[in-house]
Amino acid sequence: METKPSLRFWRGALWGVITFLLFCISFWHFFGASIAVQVEKKEAILSVPPNPLLLSIVSAVLALLLVMLGMVALWWLQSRRKPVPLRHRFVIHKGNTELSVRLVLLVVLLAVCSSFPTSSRLNTCRGCLWTANQAMSLTRERTMKPLPAEGFYHFSDGSGVHAGMYAKGGKGLDRFRGDKFSMEDVQANRTRFGWPFQTITLDVVPRESEWHVVFETFWFGNNLFLLFLGWLCIQPIFSIWKWVFRFNKSVEKIGHAADSVSETDS
Repeated sequence: METKPSLRFWRGALWGVITFLLFCISFWHFFGASIAVQVEKKEAILSVPPNPLLLSIVSAVLALLLVMLGMVALWWLQSRRKPVPLRHRFVIHKGNTELSVRLVLLVVLLAVCSSFPTSSRLNTCRGCLWTANQAMSLTRERTMKPLPAEGFYHFSDGSGVHAGMYAKGGKGLDRFRGDKFSMEDVQANRTRFGWPFQTITLDVVPRESEWHVVFETFWFGNNLFLLFLGWLCIQPIFSIWKWVFRFNKSVEKIGHAADSVSETDS
C-alpha cells in the first residue's frame, strides 16, 4: 500500500496536470482569438499588436480558478458521502492549503515563462523579416510573392500561426522586377516571448503602424511541458523540507520536555 506522502504526491501531480492543460488550452485559445480580432479590423492603423503577457495572466487566473472550483466541488461531494470523518474545513482537508500553494506556483511559472520578453531592434527590408517572410511564398519562377495587397494576412501551417497587419496596396515593381513594398527598408522592434524556448516572435514597425507575428505552437507546447516537468520534480523537495522542519520541531519539544523534567527533579 502506498504511503501517505506518496498519495499526496500523486494527488498533487494529478491536479498539476489538469492545471497545466487548462493553462495551455486557455492561452492557445485567447492568443489565437486576439490575433483574429485584430486582423478582422482590416486596417493597420486601427489594430494593436497582440500582447502575450496580458493573455498569460488571464489564462493563469482562469486555470487556477477552475481547478480550485473543482477541488472545492470534490471536497463537498466527499463530505456529503462521508459526513462524519470529513466534517473539516476545506483548507485543512487532505493538505488542500499546501496543494493550493503549489498550484499557484505552477501557474505563476507557466505565465511568466510563456511570456518572458527579450527585445532587439532590426534594420532590414520588410521581406527580410523572418515573421513577414513566412507570408511570401515562392512562385514557379523561384521569385518571392509580394505580401497580400489587402493589408493583412492570417494563416496556420505546420510551424504555427502567422499573422500581420500593414498598409494596404503595393508600390509596384522595381527595376529588378521585385516588389518595392517588400524590399523597402524598415526599422522594426522585435520582441520574442518565452523561456527557455522563445515561441512567439513579434516584429513591430512603429512608424508604419505595422506588425507581424509568428506563434510556434509546437515549441510552445514543448516549452510549457518542460516547465511542468520541472515543477513536478521539485515536489519531493518540498516534502523533504517539510519533514525536516517537523523533525526539528519535534526534537526541540523533546529537548524542552527533558529540561523541564530536570528542573523539576532539582
